[in-house]
Amino acid sequence: MSTPFPSPSLLPHLPTAAASYLTSHPDLPGSTVTCAILDTGVDPCADGMAGKNVTIDDCTGSGDVVLKKVDAKDLPKEYSLSLEKDDVVFTVKKRLYDLLNGKVLNRVKTYNKEQATIKFKDLISAASESTVESVKSKEDEEKKTNQEDLKQALQDMLKSYEDPGPIYNIISVKRDGAFTTYMGLGGELGSVKELNVPYKFDTLTNANYALSAISESADGVLLTVTTDAGAHGTHVANIVASATSPGVASSASIKSLKIGDTRLGSMETGVGVMRAIKSCEDCEVVNMSYGEAVALQERGRIKHELDRLAWSKNVIFLASAGNNGPGLSTVGAPGGMVDSVISVGAWVGEEMMEAQYSIRDVALTTQSTYTWSSVGPCHNGAFGVDIIAPGGAITGVPEWCLQKKQLMNGTSMSSPNAAGCVSLICDGLKKEGIKWTTERVRKGVFNTAKNVKGLSVLQEGWGMIQVEEAFEWIKKFKDVKEEDVRYDVTINRTATPKGVYLRQLEECNKKQVFTVNVDPQFGYDDVSAEMQDARAKFEMKCKISLSTDETWVTHPEFLLLVHNGRSFGIEVDATNLAPGVHTCRLEGRDTDDLSRGVQWYLPITVVKPHPPPPTSTLSLGQINFAPSERVRFFLTPPNGATFADIRIKDCRPIGDDASTRLMVLHCLQITPHTPYRDREAQFYTQLTPGEVCVKSVPIVAGVTLELCLARYWSALGLTESSIDVTYRGVVPTPDSVMISPGGAGTHVTVMSVVDDEVVMPSAKLDKWETALRPKTSSIAPIQGERNVMLDGKTRVQGLTLTYEMKLEEGYDVIFKAELLNGYLYESEYESQMGMIYSEGKKLLGVVDAYPEKVKCPKGTITVRFLIRHDSIEMLKKLSDMVVIAQRDLSKSIPLTAYATHGDMMVGGKKFGKRIIQKGNLASMHFGVPGWDKMPKGAVGGDVLRGKVDYEFTEKTMEGEGKKPGGYDICYVVPIKPAKKEESKPFVSEVKDERSEMEKMKEDLRDWKVARLEKKVGEEGFEELYEDCKEEWSEWLPLLAVRVKHLEKKLSKAGEVGEGGEGADAPPPAPSAVSKSSLLSSISDVVALIDQDALAIWNGTKHDSTDGAVSKKKKEMDRQKKILEDVLGRKCLALMGEEGFDEAVSELKKWVKVEGNDKFAALEIESLKSKGLYGSVLKVVKKLGEGEGTKGGLKEYKKADLLKVKGGVLKELGWEWLGEHEKKWEIIEGMKDYQAF
Repeated sequence: MSTPFPSPSLLPHLPTAAASYLTSHPDLPGSTVTCAILDTGVDPCADGMAGKNVTIDDCTGSGDVVLKKVDAKDLPKEYSLSLEKDDVVFTVKKRLYDLLNGKVLNRVKTYNKEQATIKFKDLISAASESTVESVKSKEDEEKKTNQEDLKQALQDMLKSYEDPGPIYNIISVKRDGAFTTYMGLGGELGSVKELNVPYKFDTLTNANYALSAISESADGVLLTVTTDAGAHGTHVANIVASATSPGVASSASIKSLKIGDTRLGSMETGVGVMRAIKSCEDCEVVNMSYGEAVALQERGRIKHELDRLAWSKNVIFLASAGNNGPGLSTVGAPGGMVDSVISVGAWVGEEMMEAQYSIRDVALTTQSTYTWSSVGPCHNGAFGVDIIAPGGAITGVPEWCLQKKQLMNGTSMSSPNAAGCVSLICDGLKKEGIKWTTERVRKGVFNTAKNVKGLSVLQEGWGMIQVEEAFEWIKKFKDVKEEDVRYDVTINRTATPKGVYLRQLEECNKKQVFTVNVDPQFGYDDVSAEMQDARAKFEMKCKISLSTDETWVTHPEFLLLVHNGRSFGIEVDATNLAPGVHTCRLEGRDTDDLSRGVQWYLPITVVKPHPPPPTSTLSLGQINFAPSERVRFFLTPPNGATFADIRIKDCRPIGDDASTRLMVLHCLQITPHTPYRDREAQFYTQLTPGEVCVKSVPIVAGVTLELCLARYWSALGLTESSIDVTYRGVVPTPDSVMISPGGAGTHVTVMSVVDDEVVMPSAKLDKWETALRPKTSSIAPIQGERNVMLDGKTRVQGLTLTYEMKLEEGYDVIFKAELLNGYLYESEYESQMGMIYSEGKKLLGVVDAYPEKVKCPKGTITVRFLIRHDSIEMLKKLSDMVVIAQRDLSKSIPLTAYATHGDMMVGGKKFGKRIIQKGNLASMHFGVPGWDKMPKGAVGGDVLRGKVDYEFTEKTMEGEGKKPGGYDICYVVPIKPAKKEESKPFVSEVKDERSEMEKMKEDLRDWKVARLEKKVGEEGFEELYEDCKEEWSEWLPLLAVRVKHLEKKLSKAGEVGEGGEGADAPPPAPSAVSKSSLLSSISDVVALIDQDALAIWNGTKHDSTDGAVSKKKKEMDRQKKILEDVLGRKCLALMGEEGFDEAVSELKKWVKVEGNDKFAALEIESLKSKGLYGSVLKVVKKLGEGEGTKGGLKEYKKADLLKVKGGVLKELGWEWLGEHEKKWEIIEGMKDYQAF
C-alpha cells in the first residue's frame, strides 16, 4: 500500500499550530485582514493569487512613465482614436524591456537573438554567393567593394546584435477629469482604462502588468506601469494567503507594494521602502522578506517611519532576520535593526525535508534552523531574532516562470509564514470584536512561542510562533490596559544599547556594572491611544519582579515602575565563564498577575574568547559533528596578525566512505560603525575523506574572531573534522599608501610581529577615479500623495543634481556618491538614486546605495542624481556634492618598490625578496609612475587606485600566502607636462605698409564678421548682414557666412539634406528663404575666387622662409577653405536632385570627399544614388564608432545615423532589420530624461 504524499508539509501549518487553529476557526481564515507584501511585486494572475483581492503598486518608480501633452491633430492617423473637442491628450513611447525583470528579459532576448541569427546567416550566405566575377571598369570595382562591404556589415551586425525589444506607444486621454489610457505597438492600441486590472504584455514573455497609478502634474501625466522584479514576491504572498496551496491565511487580502527596483535587478531602495511604509497604514499586517547589513542600528529615516507605523498606526510589521549565518551577529535590517519589527528566523523540520527536499533518509537529520539563517545578537545587544517559523515552501510563482509552483527557502519564506500566522490572530480578534494594538499582539506571540530543542535564543528568539496559544493569550488579557504599554529598555553605554553584549577578552575578564533604564511608552507621537492621556500615565504603577536563569548576572529582585521610568544597576561577571557563547534574559514580570508573562526584558550576551596563543599556530582539535551542528570558536588574534590560514581536514578514514560532506566556514569580527559584511569571510566547501582545505581570511589583530564551522543542514552521514589556525602577516606603516603628485614617492615600513615572514612587495594601480561637481542643482517638492510622510502632513523635497563627463573611449564606470553610498536603512536621507545617460538621453544604467558598473560609450555622459528629504536645509548641504566616476584601467600600472629613497630617485636597486625575522622591520620606497603610463584623458587631480601585497607568495603555498585583498595604494595624477615647443623655421619679415586707420578698419571688419557668424540661422541676421555688405560687398568671409545662414535656415525647413532631426521630430517650419537664393549666394562666392590661380598655387612648391610667400599662403588657404565649404553646401542643397553628381565632382577637384567626416553626408548620398548600400553601411559604422559628423556640413548624431542605416536596410528589402534600427533610433534619440 502506497504512503500518501505529505502535501501539508509543502507549505507547513502544523509546526506553528496554524493547522489546529484553522480546525477550530474554519470560517474564511484571514478574511478581515489585509497583509501588505513589501517585495519584488506580486503577479495577480499567478497560481494562488488569481481571483483573490490583490491590489498592486510600484513604490520604486521603476514603472513610472511621464507622458507629455500633445496636440490631438499631431497623433498618427493609424491610432484611430475617437476624440472629442475638449479632450486633453498625453503621449510617450516606452521601451518594453525597461519594465521587465532580468530573468524574463534574458529569456526573451536569448530567443530573439537565436531567431535573428538564423536570418543573418541566410543574408550572409546570399551576400557571399552574389559576387562580381571580374573587374573591367571603375563601376565593377565599386560593385565588388560594395558586396564585400555588405557581407562585412552583416557579419558586424550579427556580432553586435542587441535586441531593442518592442517600443510601446502609450496614450492617455483626459476627458471630464478622468483618464483613459491606451498601450500598443504601432497603430494597434489596447484600452487599459481600469486601474489595477492585470494585462499580459505578450505571449512570449508571459509577464503581466497593471496600471497602478495615474496623476497629472506640471510636467504632464505620470503613469505607473507595475510589473514584478522577480518571482520572490509572488511566492512570499502565496505563503501568506494562497487560495490554492493553501496559504496560512488563505482568505486574507494582499496588498503588493513593490520595493525591489527593476532597474537595479530587484534591489530595494530607500524611496521604495519609505513609500511602501506610507501605503501600509490601512493594513493590519506587513511582511518584508528583504534586508541588508547595516553600519548603525536604531538610526535613519526608515527606522523612524517603521516605529511610527507600528506604534502610531497599529500595523504589525514582520521581516526576515536574514540569510547570512551561521556566524553570530549576522541579522540585518530592518528585521534585526528596529525594535518595532518582528524578526523571523528560518526553521526546517523533518516533515519539510521529506516533502520539499526529498531527503533520502530523514532519520539521519534533525530539525534546525537552516545553516544560513542569520543569528543574533545585534551589535547593539538586542537578540536580533524574535521568533522562528518554517522557512521553506513549494507554492505559486508568476506565470512568466512557466511553472505554477516552485520551491524556495530561507528567512524570506519563514517571515511570510509567521505573517500569515499573525494575520490569523488579528482576523480572529476582529471577528470576536476584541481591540488590539501592536504591542498587545507582540506580547501574546512572544510569551506563547515554543522553544525548539537544540536551538539557542540567538537562533530562535522566543521560539516557534504558536497561533492558537497566542490567540487565546490575547483573548485572556483583552481587558488589561497595561498590555498596550511597551517598554524601552536600554543600558548606560554609548548609543544607549538595547542589551548587554560583551565580546572582547578584556571586558570579559573583569566584572561589569551596568545601569538599566526602563521607560514605559504610551504610543508614538500622537494622542490617539487611550493609554496616552494624562490620567492613565498618572495612575500607572507596576510592581515588577526581576529574574534571570543565570548566576553570573546579579540584579535587584523587585522594581516599582511608574510612567516616567526607572533605572537600576546590574552586575555581569563573566570572569569564571568558559570560552564560548553565554546568553540570558533579565525578565520583568508584573507581580500583580504573573500569568501575564514577560512584560519586558534585557538581553544579555557574553562571547568569551580564548586568549592569544603563545605561538603563531593554534590547534582547535577534532570534532564529530551531529546533524546540522555548528561549532563556534572565539579567538583573540595576536598583535601583528593581519590574516589567518584556517586548515580544515576531513578526518574520516579514506576508503570507508567516498561521499563528500558539505561544510560551511564562517569567520567574522565586529568593529564599530562597520556592517558585518565588511568583516566576514564565508566559504562553502565539499570535503572527501582525508581531504584538506586551507582558507586565508583577513583579520584585525586584538578583535575577537569568531570561527564557525557548520555541517550543512541537509548533509547525511558521519562528519568528523579537525581545525588548525595559523596567524600570519606583516604590519605596514602607513597601512594605506598615497603617492602624492610631487614626485617624492612614499616611504613604507613593514614589521613582522607574529613570526618570521618572507616579504616581496607587489603593487599595481588598476582603477581610475575622476571627481565630478554638479553642473546644475535644484530643489523642488515632489508631487503626489505617495510622497507625503506617514504623518499625513510632511511632503518630501527632492534635490536634483546633474553632472557631465566626457569619455575619450568606452568604459564600464561606477558612479559613486561616496557621502551617501553604503548606507540604506540607516541613511539620514531617503534616496540616492543616480541615472546615467548617453548624449542622446538613452538610459545607460541606474545606481543607488550600492553602485555597480554601468557600460558607457565614448562621448559625453550625463549623470542625474535625486536625493530626497523633507528638510530643504538638509538638502542644501548636498547641493554641491561630489560624485566619483571610477573605471577599470585597460592595462594596470605596476609600481616599483625600491630599497632606498636614493634608489628610487635614480631607478636603482629594487626591494627584492627578503626574510623579516620576528620583531624586525624593513623599509621601502614606492616610486612614481611616468606620465606616459597615465590613461588617455587623465587630468591633474584624478586618482589612480590599486592594491599592494607585501608577503611573498608562490603556487605551492597552502591558502593565499598573503593577506586577502591586500592594502590600498593610490596615486594622485599630477598636472599634465607642458608640451615642448617645436622650433619654428625662419621666415623673413615683411613690412606692413598699411596705415593705422586701415589696420583698425580691417580689425573692425573681422570682428563684425565673427559676431555675425554667431547669428547664423537666427532672426535678425539679414539686417546685420546687409549693414556689413554695404561696406565690404566682396569680402569672401562675409559672403561665406551668409551661405551658412541660408543653408541652415533651409535645413531647418527640411529643404536641404535629409533632415536628421530624429524619428519623432516635429514638422519643419516654413522658411522665408528659397533654395535658389542659396545657390545664387554660393555662385557669388565662387565667382570671387580665381580657381585657376588657386589651382596653380596649390600645385606649386613655395619657399616657406619668404615672408611675402607665407602671407600669400594664408590668403590662398583661406580661399581654398571657403571654396570647399560653399561647394560642399551646394552639394548638400542638391542632394536627391539632378545636378548633385556634377556638384560632387566639382567639390572633389579641391578636397577628398571619401572618408572625410566633414562631407560624410555627401559621401552617403553619392553611394546611395549608385545603389552601393553595403558601402553606405560601412561609412555609417565608421561614423558611429567615432564622434559622428560633429563640425561637418551636416551633423549626424547617433539617432540620425541609425535613421540612415534603417533606411538603407529597407532599401535592401530587409524590412525586419530596418524596423530593428528604427527602434534603436527611437531609443538613442529620446527627448526627455526618464522619471526617477
